[in-house]
Amino acid sequence: MNKRNLLFVGILILFSASLFAEVSSSEDTRLSGNATISGSNGYIVIPSAEPAWNGEKLSITTGYSGIFTGSYAHVPYFQLGFAKNLELSLAIDISDETDILFGGKWRFAKSRNSSLTFGLVGQMLRATDTPVWAAQAYLASTFTSTFIDWPSKTTLLIGYTFDEPLSTDIDFGMGFQAALFPGVFKEKVDFLIDFGNTSYSVSPSGGNAVSRGMLNLGIRLLPLRFAKTVYFSADLRALDVFDAKSRALSASVAISYSAQ
Repeated sequence: MNKRNLLFVGILILFSASLFAEVSSSEDTRLSGNATISGSNGYIVIPSAEPAWNGEKLSITTGYSGIFTGSYAHVPYFQLGFAKNLELSLAIDISDETDILFGGKWRFAKSRNSSLTFGLVGQMLRATDTPVWAAQAYLASTFTSTFIDWPSKTTLLIGYTFDEPLSTDIDFGMGFQAALFPGVFKEKVDFLIDFGNTSYSVSPSGGNAVSRGMLNLGIRLLPLRFAKTVYFSADLRALDVFDAKSRALSASVAISYSAQ
């Protein structure tokens, strides 16, 4: 099967997942207000199909992710959600080199419990030296499902990376988010799992999926409201847990403002 046919089959799977997703009895905003390492609303490295805060008015998030691989990388980011179905993000990956990641997301289909989104992450790698450009375009479908009998938000992603050195250009990934010990944490803490053959960047500071894909695990503090419109959230992550060469730890914090 050539790449064009594989991409077509993946798009059909995404549409099917959105159409036949399990119906939820209540509105679940589990994936609203928490960002991936690149600043896009989602899991650990896999973006979700739901834009920031999933609301009708403006939301602004400023956050920071740290990545530890024996040395440190710093990834501050800025995220903007507006017009209910649109999201923009900007992240700067600072380690031995500095990369700039700018992303956009448009949710073009939505039902009661599922979303379908087109996204793009443009990348200016080695921005302080001789810049190298890359981009990742994707379709993502997010829907309510179950993970080991636990209600969860599930995302399927398929896309394409525009970067010559990669061994394969077709991107795929899945993400799951569900409550962690809900009786103990009162549904304020979730666990995250995402995996696939793509990372948050073509040249990530930790968690490189090029050789054989990767599995990431995380714990997420859901957004806590400290004022009427101000929220705080945090993540703790383990990247590429099965590969010693690119294994990494990451932690992030974010403050969000949601217009009323």
